[in-house]
Amino acid sequence: MVDATAVEVKAPTEAELKAELDKAYKSGDWKAIAKVAGEIAKFEKAKESAEHEKVLKALEAITEEVKKAVQKVIQPFIDAKKLDKADGIWFVQDFGEKLVTCRLTKSAPRKAGTGGGGGGKKFDVSTEDLLAKFGDTEYKDGVTFKAAHEATTDKNKRYAIREALLKKGGYIK
Repeated sequence: MVDATAVEVKAPTEAELKAELDKAYKSGDWKAIAKVAGEIAKFEKAKESAEHEKVLKALEAITEEVKKAVQKVIQPFIDAKKLDKADGIWFVQDFGEKLVTCRLTKSAPRKAGTGGGGGGKKFDVSTEDLLAKFGDTEYKDGVTFKAAHEATTDKNKRYAIREALLKKGGYIK
């Protein structure tokens, strides 16, 4: 008894597919031409995909080296504190377009109405720092700031606590 699952089907080679296409063309069998052309297209796509993967692997191998070289060039600017006002650097060099772009980035507070909050003014003090400083002080109804903050995960209630802490610290009026 032969196990049907053990039969291996050999995929046709590119040359075999082209010969089959030629044969179908000569016989005028348009359905066969369409079928074989589809198989050739799949074969070509697989070949291109394999080539692309090979190129990506080669680029992956050199990425770390390029990253270190760029870091080495930028480091003197960081050490000289010339980039202190920036949050990062975005550098792009497109070899095909002969395009070089360099942009120093600075995160801006999100605008109100963009979803997820964040529309208020930003302060250089964290809620944790404010809680460390004023956490044992009474917030409302005999409850301390720290206890009120830990008692909820609601972002609106926590924001109200932060606002009260900012007032307590003299950051806002």
